Amino acid sequence: MNPGPAGATQARPRPRFPLLLLWALLLLPRYSEEEKKRENTRDVLLDVCATCHANATCVQKDGKDTCECNYGFIGNGRTFCHDKNECLSGICGEHASCHNTQGGYYCVCHVGFQASNKHKIFIPNDGTKCIVVDCGPPPSIPNTLSVPADKTTYGNQVLYTCQPNYVLESGNSTAVCNTRGQWEGADVVCKEIDCGKPPWIPNTDIIWDNSTTLGSTIYYKCKDGFQSFGEPNFSQCKISRKWENITFECKEITCGQPPVLSFSNMIWNGTSQLGSTVKYNCMKGFYSTGTKSHSVCTRNGSWEMLDLRCKKVQDFVNVTWKDPCVSWKRHYGSAGVNETYQVTVWMLGNESKEMTDMLIKPPATEMAVNVCLQLHQHTNYTVKIIADSINLLLRLRIYHPVIEKTVVFNNISIFNDTCIKWQRVPARTQSEETYLIHLEGLRWYQKEFSHEMIFNFTTDSWNPELCLNLSSGSNYTVNISTADINHSILIHLSIPLAGHWETPQVPSGILLNPSDPPSPEVEFMSAQGFIPLLSFVKAEGRNGPIRSLAFTLHISDTQEHLLPFLTK
Repeated sequence: MNPGPAGATQARPRPRFPLLLLWALLLLPRYSEEEKKRENTRDVLLDVCATCHANATCVQKDGKDTCECNYGFIGNGRTFCHDKNECLSGICGEHASCHNTQGGYYCVCHVGFQASNKHKIFIPNDGTKCIVVDCGPPPSIPNTLSVPADKTTYGNQVLYTCQPNYVLESGNSTAVCNTRGQWEGADVVCKEIDCGKPPWIPNTDIIWDNSTTLGSTIYYKCKDGFQSFGEPNFSQCKISRKWENITFECKEITCGQPPVLSFSNMIWNGTSQLGSTVKYNCMKGFYSTGTKSHSVCTRNGSWEMLDLRCKKVQDFVNVTWKDPCVSWKRHYGSAGVNETYQVTVWMLGNESKEMTDMLIKPPATEMAVNVCLQLHQHTNYTVKIIADSINLLLRLRIYHPVIEKTVVFNNISIFNDTCIKWQRVPARTQSEETYLIHLEGLRWYQKEFSHEMIFNFTTDSWNPELCLNLSSGSNYTVNISTADINHSILIHLSIPLAGHWETPQVPSGILLNPSDPPSPEVEFMSAQGFIPLLSFVKAEGRNGPIRSLAFTLHISDTQEHLLPFLTK
């Protein structure tokens, strides 16, 4: 080393190789730590979803799993996910307060406002917002008036007053629009000026519309049997809420004891005021001859005049007997009487035997009574008839009554040659009737012909009709009889040669259909000159008339003519 100026010495340069070696040694260990860290990281990435935060969700992006914080949270998704405060952004809008929750939030409208979706809390993501509360027109209250409100929103008020002729009875007259959009607080009751029930005046009828308000009027009228005194006969409701005083009154009119009529009973309730009524009816065994049986107390204080007279009842007058009925007349007056007769019939023989016991009740106004009995010929009877109301007895002795045959149908007629119609008696038209039909058919010109059939015919018609399938050119006798009563009728039918009739109604399996008869053979001689006369012998009338004959005459070789010959 050489000394330098001013006593300084010159230093020798240091070698560089050791420094480079030291640097290399320092770098070598650090590189090894990074490699080791990468290896560890590679192992962890193999299960990323297991490392997601509790408030995060594992999702795939670009083919790799990754952790993302849930809605309402922010963070890296693995080590932390903090709650996101949405309220900081003013998300609820105007007139609303925001309330943050763990992972979410909700909005509440301020007082005087309400959510547009009508809910108490809301989330504005569907467009819901807070609008001012509006109660709309105030409600009407009976018998009140209200000043039209300038505003109908929250906090505004409406004042109610009573209508004219009404007064406040109770309640609050102010209504306020509340937070629910409703008017509340007003429960005012206005009562009309009312005089209450009008004064009662004895023995009067009132003419009134049931109104008791100011100016209402009630009129009084005396009842029948009473006379008015004092004025006026009406009262009005005044502003003082009272009916005005009047001196009107009604005093009773009486007729005293009603008159007494001979042989009559009096029906009377004991009152004799105007309009009171007394009725009279004749005693048992008597009937009335007058037209008026009651009397009324009149305004002049007297009972009405009566023409009622009671006469003794007469029954079993002009008794007559016409087999098998007994009849008589009775005098019970124009009003009649509901009389019941007990009829008892004894059959006389070696020993009297009671045969019939019945009650009859003819119409009250019937003057004549007729009773028909079921008797047998060649038998003697005793008949006793008692009128219950007057206990009057009629006794008859009947010897060998003549009994007429019962008729159950009549008015028989024939139509369309083969149809029969008849009429049932009214007493037997309430049910079905069965008839036995027996017919026989013969031909005078064909001795071997015979047509007979028997069958039942049942009908409920009032005018039965029966059409038969009969052979032409035949004479029939038809016997129609009832099945339950021995009543029959015989009918004769003549069926013309020409024509064939269909049967509208024929009992199945009964009627026969014989063939039509052959044409009769007529022989005569032909000769030149005048045509010889033809002679015919007419059959007996019971076989029916011949209506017409037709002959075919050969006038020439080429034509023939059909010549009709008519007979009477």
